[in-house]
Amino acid sequence: MQINLKPIGVIKKSGKNSEILIYSEFEQVIRNMLSRTGKTAVEGNDVLVVHKGDKKDGHQLQVSRTTLLERAGNILKVGRMKADDDSVLDIRLDTDIQLH
Repeated sequence: MQINLKPIGVIKKSGKNSEILIYSEFEQVIRNMLSRTGKTAVEGNDVLVVHKGDKKDGHQLQVSRTTLLERAGNILKVGRMKADDDSVLDIRLDTDIQLH
């Protein structure tokens, strides 16, 4: 079975961190994240990023957890990710609550 997914953005390395550029037609994804927190900013929260990982085999997906450091419009500055020029397929707040 083959499923074609349209990317909503791209990951770029940026110094010690990474940046996720969300394409303008998918800015609703960012607004949805904001509405779930009830805040105007989601900085400091962990996010899960689904992206195409292995360049050799374009059929593999990877899920990475990172911290959202800053938001500037449709650009999300996040902690360091092991990805560069990867297509982003989805991004969501990490709602995994750790109980100690």
